[in-house]
Amino acid sequence: MQRMGRSAVKTMSATNTGKRANRQVGFCLLFGFLPAVLAAGFAFLYPFESFASAHKQAASGTMPGETCSSSLDRSLSLRCISFQGHLYAVMDIHLQSQEIIFTTSDDAKRETFPMVVSKLLRAGIKPVLVTNAGIYGMDNRPLGLLISPKGKVHDVNATAGAGSGNFAWDSAVFQISDDGTASIVPARSWQDSGRTVAATQSGPQLASLGKINPGFQAQSKWSFSRTAVGVDQSNRKLVHLIVSRETVTLFELATFMVNELHCSEALHLDGDLSAFYVPAAPEKFLFSDPGERIVTALIIIEKGTSDLEKRKPSKSVPKR
Repeated sequence: MQRMGRSAVKTMSATNTGKRANRQVGFCLLFGFLPAVLAAGFAFLYPFESFASAHKQAASGTMPGETCSSSLDRSLSLRCISFQGHLYAVMDIHLQSQEIIFTTSDDAKRETFPMVVSKLLRAGIKPVLVTNAGIYGMDNRPLGLLISPKGKVHDVNATAGAGSGNFAWDSAVFQISDDGTASIVPARSWQDSGRTVAATQSGPQLASLGKINPGFQAQSKWSFSRTAVGVDQSNRKLVHLIVSRETVTLFELATFMVNELHCSEALHLDGDLSAFYVPAAPEKFLFSDPGERIVTALIIIEKGTSDLEKRKPSKSVPKR
């Protein structure tokens, strides 16, 4: 076998070293460039999925005090809060300048949010925000107390275990008095003082005296998107209206309202069909499918924008 001289060995060694270096550079470029190409291709092929994912990630990182959408009016006290892995939209309602009213469909049929708003506008009422509220039966009629601008639509249902589902469990009434203060009282304790101008009955009560309902279990698996309302512990003219983006348990929702929002009282309004509808916003729906339909609606209006202040609800219950 012919032997190579030292110079030839050095030359070959240098050549091999150069080749190895070139291969390393090539691998670095390949593995650095390939992910970028794949990512660009994926974004090109699936632009909507990429946008939705980015939007979701951005929303999850939303800090308290930020609005849920850049298209919303900054004067609207609507914010998104991330708490223990879940995102909530919170509408702060100041009863000094805003008013809460409840309505229900007249023909015992579920209505879409735009249908509800159209009906309100025809009646001279300009809603700021609409959400679903209260429990109704298979006939699409309220099962419990409901006081609307037209008067008392249905009387309180204080029968223990009446109805089914959440309504039969610690049912309570969210009400607003003629002095502009809000409160939540157990249905069995509610009395018609003649001063209640708006009310809805639902269940279960999430919190009372700043304490979470002791019947809730932290290990619960019953998880839904939910709507709830709470009264601020330091100001009974400040109401917090909440809708969850993800599915949450009643314990998780109550924990958020007591520990994060500092509600003295809180009430679960509805589950599964939970959404905020903002008529004046380009992106009207928040955390919802536009196809959702509701029966009982909670509406927020600015005071002085309608003649509702002049109307005094009747105490009579229509015959059924």
